Amino acid sequence: MAPIHIGLTLSDQHHTDIPNGLRIPQSLHLYGERLRQAIGSDDLLLELHPTDAFVLPARYPDQFRLNRDNCWLNAVEFSEPIREMIELRRFRIGVHQSPVGDLLSSNFYGKYHALEEARRAMDFAAGIGADYFVINLAQQDKWEWARADQYQKGLKAFKELATYYRSMGHDYVPCIETLPFPRFPATGGELTQLIYECQNLLPETRIALNLSTLWQSCQRMRATGHWPNESVSFNDHLDFTLAQTWEQIYCFHLGGCWESEAYAVPGLHPQQNPFQHQMKLRESAGVYAESGEIDLNRLLALLVEYTVARDRDLTLVLEIHDRDIGQLSEAARQLYLDLLARAEP
Repeated sequence: MAPIHIGLTLSDQHHTDIPNGLRIPQSLHLYGERLRQAIGSDDLLLELHPTDAFVLPARYPDQFRLNRDNCWLNAVEFSEPIREMIELRRFRIGVHQSPVGDLLSSNFYGKYHALEEARRAMDFAAGIGADYFVINLAQQDKWEWARADQYQKGLKAFKELATYYRSMGHDYVPCIETLPFPRFPATGGELTQLIYECQNLLPETRIALNLSTLWQSCQRMRATGHWPNESVSFNDHLDFTLAQTWEQIYCFHLGGCWESEAYAVPGLHPQQNPFQHQMKLRESAGVYAESGEIDLNRLLALLVEYTVARDRDLTLVLEIHDRDIGQLSEAARQLYLDLLARAEP
């Protein structure tokens, strides 16, 4: 059976463990060990989401210098336990592009700032031996801007990043992530086209399929009249997306999708926690629909169908906000066991 990997996204904006004396990234190694203890497996990964600026302006509008106070750079340089965790490859590691700036900005400073932040985040990923790097070409909602124009400008930005990747000899897997409408790619059709274009520029490119933002896009497009066919359900759209792109998917992102929420614990009401409440992983479609939730049972079945059942690794990264490491690890444990059960012959 192809392996199943489970992981967590970890951001320096995560503050819920401060009462327990834990911070990200300073306690990164402890988060990893808590996850390992909960799962009881080595098929684990940590996806790092740095938001602390990597660069500071040096000369307006396009010259920048490294931010020596960046908490991620300092944690890796000065924390022996974190360096040891990285050097011994105790976990697979992914890095997400910094959200600072706007790659599509018409303002020179905004565009160059975003490009330099992305380059320094790529250097950070290479420096710690990351397995993959997640790229967002659209970082802000632009409702009034024609999507075709945004798309073309995004491809130009990707070409800049691809050239940098090549020139620096980086060897992690660059991944394009699905994003909430009106950002792009927001749908399976847009993703299919964009990955084709990006692979023409950089053949190593793969997909980080964010299931939560795909759900968000469906909800937003229905609400604003942009969903092309009201008879097409989210499940149908997800099945179509996977059928078109499964060979190019490197990893999946998932948070709990409930009405307007997208980063709760999967299978739980946002006010519930996985220690006190059973995660709804195998309910009927009607139960999920009644609660306004994503059909998690069908979603997990499709993930297994398009990965393990086709002898491909399944890498699922949970993106859950505002929960402590205990709840994050327990949610990961329950999902991991459910996926293993579904994948058994």
